[in-house]
Amino acid sequence: MKTTKCDSGVMGWQATLRKVYSDYDEFVAYSEMYGIAKRLGFASEKQAWKVNPRIMGSINPEDLRRV
Repeated sequence: MKTTKCDSGVMGWQATLRKVYSDYDEFVAYSEMYGIAKRLGFASEKQAWKVNPRIMGSINPEDLRRV
């Protein structure tokens, strides 16, 4: 994963969705808990997984976004 400075000013990471989560089931579990697919602008987890967007985030949950 690439390191990058996030909007909050904290150093974070940047990678494709599939590089962040080990598999689809793990992504779905986190997405259902934290609303990740919707926060990234997708109608469903399946759509987000298929598109595999480049995302960034950090220890601050508000930094999670599409790049």
